[in-house]
Amino acid sequence: MDMFEGVGRRLDQRTGSFLNLGQHSLNGRERNCLFRNDGDGTFTEVGWVNDADRVEDGRGLAIFDYDRDGRLDLVLRNYRQPAELLRNQGPARHWIEVKLVGTRSNRDAVGARLRLRTAAGWQTREVHAGSAYLSGQSLVQHFGLGDATRVEALEVGWPSGERTALADLDADRRYLIVEGGSGAATLR
Repeated sequence: MDMFEGVGRRLDQRTGSFLNLGQHSLNGRERNCLFRNDGDGTFTEVGWVNDADRVEDGRGLAIFDYDRDGRLDLVLRNYRQPAELLRNQGPARHWIEVKLVGTRSNRDAVGARLRLRTAAGWQTREVHAGSAYLSGQSLVQHFGLGDATRVEALEVGWPSGERTALADLDADRRYLIVEGGSGAATLR
């Protein structure tokens, strides 16, 4: 017996028999959505701009900087289709990325909370693992800075309870911060 026998079939509740769905979607082949953060607590749907709003049977999404240009790219995984890379070709803005390494905390710093301040205000990120459906997310924390060329403050709350505070970081860089260390090393 084939291990995947019955995949693509659904029980018809009226008759108690299986319906053959064939190549049809399991979720209605909905249009993909992509939202832009407007920076004022609202979001605008912009998927139609760069052909991200296609009708597919989405299963997974990973967000990371594929080409290391400071703009987040997307990898889409659809049912019975190869993965697709959508490169972000929008206007370049300022950014920083932070990779944490735990020593007293877990090595990947899962559970750490980062707070970053620029003249525009505060941003917060938490390091997560296993938080995506059928895909993984980068452990590197990305902060979009807009027009800011410096980070006024970066605070890290480690899972161990330790705190790291840094100030006056240059934009458009990747930083490595080790728990218990005295600063941040530039990765680029």
